[in-house]
Amino acid sequence: MASMSGKAGNNTEQREKNRVTVISLSAAILLTSAKLVVGLLTGSLGLMAEAAHSALDTVASVVTFFSVRVAGRPADEDHPYGHARVENLSAVVQGVLLIGTAAWISYEAIHRIFFATVDVEPTIWAFAVMGTSILIDLWRSRMLARVASRYDSRALEADALNFRADMFSSAVVIVGLALVLAGERFTDAPFLSRADAVAALLVGLFIFYKSGAIAARSVNVLLDRAPAGLQERISRRAEAVPGVIGTRQVRLRESGDRKFADIVISVPRTASAAEGHEISERVEQAVRDVDASTESVIHVEPVPTETETMAEAIRAAALGMGFRIHHERVRRFGDSFEASLHVEVDAGLTLGEAHDRARELGAALKQQERRLSRVTTHIEVAEPDEGEWREPDSGHDELEEEIKRAVSDADAEARCHEARLYSSEYGLDAILHCDFPVRTNISEVHARTERIERELHARFSSLGQIVIHAEPREVSDDFSQ
Repeated sequence: MASMSGKAGNNTEQREKNRVTVISLSAAILLTSAKLVVGLLTGSLGLMAEAAHSALDTVASVVTFFSVRVAGRPADEDHPYGHARVENLSAVVQGVLLIGTAAWISYEAIHRIFFATVDVEPTIWAFAVMGTSILIDLWRSRMLARVASRYDSRALEADALNFRADMFSSAVVIVGLALVLAGERFTDAPFLSRADAVAALLVGLFIFYKSGAIAARSVNVLLDRAPAGLQERISRRAEAVPGVIGTRQVRLRESGDRKFADIVISVPRTASAAEGHEISERVEQAVRDVDASTESVIHVEPVPTETETMAEAIRAAALGMGFRIHHERVRRFGDSFEASLHVEVDAGLTLGEAHDRARELGAALKQQERRLSRVTTHIEVAEPDEGEWREPDSGHDELEEEIKRAVSDADAEARCHEARLYSSEYGLDAILHCDFPVRTNISEVHARTERIERELHARFSSLGQIVIHAEPREVSDDFSQ
């Protein structure tokens, strides 16, 4: 259901973007035609500058029209981040076109101000066209800005900014035409005849400023410049997540209305893989809390911490080197430590090969933990991968009862209430469930279960692996016998 609603939302967004770009394109064509005709009839450079400006607005609208369609395509194998950067490319194209327009307008305006005299005939049609242009630009800039804000569209935002600037430039042209008209009717001041060219120059300079800002912003996106301040906010929020020691790296990139973050976080090396994954998911949520449009990929790096014990440090270091160990014991002598541990090796190794592996581990541990003066290893055969167990043939009920009695003989306080036997490559493996008094110390229970295992192996040569599950027995149960 979520994917269907997401797809419906994307379709709605695309339809709305398409609608506003078509309306904008139609308005641009209408205004360009009207300004050009009236500009040629009146000889107004301001009007012809505006006609050229509107013509490039038409081209920009065409570019936007197609770019929003391409940007709406989903991510594919060749474009894993999607196609949204087409909108940023569209904004750069618009900026370049506007800079070209501004250059021509400024050149022609300077030529008319200082080197040539061109008669301008301001008419009611000139004022009507420019007034209508302001109203249309106000309407479509608000329409585009609303949709651009809703879907964070760079191309539509560039179009909206473009038309807001058009309103200013149209107003400047109206002022220029009004001054020319005033000079003709009310005064002989010759400089007023050049007001139209001055207005055109102001329009050109403003277009320079506006188009440069649009192009620069989109170029920054295409060059993967990180959004200002976002990197620091994400880093601070990620480091506030419980379990994160620090952020080693935060890399950001934009693509249309979406942002992508690659984040490297440090976590305690004693954390399990499941704990590291849970921490990374909390960091992803923290990034979404900072900026909902940012998708993140989290890389987890385990690092030592000041709070870890020497046994934890040894276990983490061995795991990082690909060794499986257990029964780590650490003894402290002043400022140095000695460690003993059980290391598991492949059953196919010779004693010499296994010893070399154990010695390699010991040397590596002392290299990483400088306070370790001695490492003693006990070599064990690693447990094989789990296979399919099968219950033995019937007729072992008597053996199971003998095992239960043997448990009581080995430890008077232990009661074995369940014994299950399974066939394995080592003979018969036994799973035993035994009760001990509830208040017995766990270290004592562990020592007693090991003693029971030794007694059972000595008494029953057919037994392979023995696993004793210790369960608490309430005091009242002892008195009920």
